[in-house]
Amino acid sequence: MCNCHHGDSGQFRTSVLGGIKMLSRERMEKVLEGKQPDYIPIFPKISHATCRAVEGMTMRDYMTDPGNMAKAIIAAAEKYQWDAVGITTDIANEGMAIGSKYIRPEEETSKLTEYYLEELDEYERVKVTNPWETEPTKTILRASEIVKKEIGDRIYVTAWCNAPLNVASQLIPMEELLVGMLTDPETLHELLERCLAYTVNYVKYLAETGVDAISFGHAMASNTVISAQNYEEFALPYETRLVSAIHDNGVKAITHICGDIHGIADRIARNGSDIIDFDHLCDVTELKKQTGKVLRGNIDPSLLANGTAQEVYDQTAKVVQEGKKGGNFILGSGCEVTATTPPENLKAFVQAGRDFGNCKGV
Repeated sequence: MCNCHHGDSGQFRTSVLGGIKMLSRERMEKVLEGKQPDYIPIFPKISHATCRAVEGMTMRDYMTDPGNMAKAIIAAAEKYQWDAVGITTDIANEGMAIGSKYIRPEEETSKLTEYYLEELDEYERVKVTNPWETEPTKTILRASEIVKKEIGDRIYVTAWCNAPLNVASQLIPMEELLVGMLTDPETLHELLERCLAYTVNYVKYLAETGVDAISFGHAMASNTVISAQNYEEFALPYETRLVSAIHDNGVKAITHICGDIHGIADRIARNGSDIIDFDHLCDVTELKKQTGKVLRGNIDPSLLANGTAQEVYDQTAKVVQEGKKGGNFILGSGCEVTATTPPENLKAFVQAGRDFGNCKGV
């Protein structure tokens, strides 16, 4: 029998534990300060799927209009009562803004139709531009302003960018990047420098919207894509500089690398970010030993999308009970929550987080 209570869980938005009143954003801040919150913060990686919280809104509506984007993110936060939100469209952001061509289907994520570059030695075509003058960055910036203004006093607000290898993969075929690591590393570094410059500039504008933290995606740096040695050369130095830029703008940094990161976890911990996301393929206890960092994860998005509410509840309970040992833990999804995820499964995820996330006595 499912123990999920699918009614209003609003009592967790502002809870009282030991006479201390704690808002959602305060839970996040406590964890980042190395202190104990009342409950483990709940912060799934969910962006475009929040459109399902607004009747009649399509994914294209969400992706292309800042008012819709903000409305969906706020509606989902209020409906499910999580403690932090993340603002973005999908993986295409920087690539589209720089010059790669994408289409936006009505009910799917962006589809790449033409790379901006064909070869590495075209790297000089990558220019730093004003993100308020390109899409989708303009939409994301405006949505970030709206969300921060509307709920930022209560909920922790984050935005999203991509680290250089990810940006490069949006501009040129992946095989060109992977072959370049072997045959033309100097030119690849030239491209990555351009991608870093673009993202560092974008970060400045994101921070100006008032967000509390900026996440960066670096799936291309995963052990499932490149070796640990290549991570050391083509990913870590750029991540470190990106994190420094994020911190220089007065906000926290979150690293998101998909897949099994155990082989590079100690290296990721050296990039300086405040939070490391981890996939469902990883073990939270082992990662805590490897990194010593605040970790966020790691419910499998496919379980959220395809499992029963009871299965989601049970797995979330297991993850929370393991993750909260010793602190430094935020409950999240292992990767992006899809738009096919049933509302009852998201409610089960949150309910298990609250039922088992009490930090008193931990």
